[in-house]
Amino acid sequence: MRVRGILAAFVVALSVVLMAGLAQSGVDRLRADRTAVTDTKRTTADAASDAGPGTQVQLRAVTFNMCGGFCNKGGTDLLHHIEKQIADFPSPHLLMLQEVCHSQYEWFKSKYAGTYEFSFTPLLTNYPSCGASDCSVNMDSDPNNDDTRCWIGQVLGARGALGPKEEIPLGGEKRQIDNNGNPLPLPRTFNALCHDVTLVGVPGKVKGCSVHLRAFDDAKGVGDRARSAQAARLASELDADIDAGKVVVVGGDFNAVPQPHKGPVLDSFYRPDAAPGGGIGRFYEADTTDDNDPDGSAGPDPGYWTMTDPDCVAPAKTCRSGQSTTVDLSPAQLDQRNSKIDHLFFSEATTTDTLSGGSYPMYFADAARTVITHKPEAAAKDANGKYLKLSEHTFYRGWATVTVS
Repeated sequence: MRVRGILAAFVVALSVVLMAGLAQSGVDRLRADRTAVTDTKRTTADAASDAGPGTQVQLRAVTFNMCGGFCNKGGTDLLHHIEKQIADFPSPHLLMLQEVCHSQYEWFKSKYAGTYEFSFTPLLTNYPSCGASDCSVNMDSDPNNDDTRCWIGQVLGARGALGPKEEIPLGGEKRQIDNNGNPLPLPRTFNALCHDVTLVGVPGKVKGCSVHLRAFDDAKGVGDRARSAQAARLASELDADIDAGKVVVVGGDFNAVPQPHKGPVLDSFYRPDAAPGGGIGRFYEADTTDDNDPDGSAGPDPGYWTMTDPDCVAPAKTCRSGQSTTVDLSPAQLDQRNSKIDHLFFSEATTTDTLSGGSYPMYFADAARTVITHKPEAAAKDANGKYLKLSEHTFYRGWATVTVS
């Protein structure tokens, strides 16, 4: 589970490269549609449940790549802004967080003690932007002397109790390269963090997973093939849980856009009836009702979704669409494109007309970073004219009525 064997002498020299690498989770695949500040709700003529007999409950979940290292250096002084977003939901049953430094994970555990239980799995154990500039002690063969200030990874929180921890290996550790095809100096270890959970107010079987897939878009498609294989592996591993009658919720940074003609990564999650194009999966996504192309650009792709049934109007019940989950960097958008690369999936025991979701950019409205705004026009800017933001990803919340057994 730990990444070992990289010479300690390279740490300082390569730390800048590493910080740029982790940032790619919000920089690699991008294009602007618009800032999303309201939840969207499915409108369909068919309100019948797709699930079988059982108890129907509303299940609420959040996924958020909080950029805890590259953007926030492992600090905990701004986490109260995330706390407020959680409180405004309110009371989500599941919290899926990515790029969380271990120090920040400890903050969440302490802050929500008695309400949520939290679990952590590392993506990197030798990351020098979470509070310790020298992570060489984590690169020897003894895991017992590790400095946890060098850990960054995925977190799963449950409003209730976590069952046994399950780290599902996703592969993709070999041939990790950046956009230019150069090997990553500190490769990641990819495990989906999953738990069976006992949730307050949900009398049935539920499983939650927090995931972070590979980033980077090299010209030969090495990263995209790895992501596709990782998503397929995870979906396949969760089949047994769905067959066992569990409602499965998966949230995270997939580094992949929903449109079927732009890559196969998410085919393993979207159901065959997802418009357009379908998939081979067993999941619905919370937010899919956006008529703007979530990866629209001024290039060969149109700025609006032009494929069949973008808004899930009858007869479509679910779609491969939705609002952007990455944020504007600057008013001119000179160096970043917005896109939907974070996803929140509910398994097929879901009443499709109840699916709803919203994507919330977290800009700072003031230079002191005391107030959050979801509107870029109200955001403060740094000396270079860039928006001040908590993360390069949006806070994504969603819910659905599910049938639990």
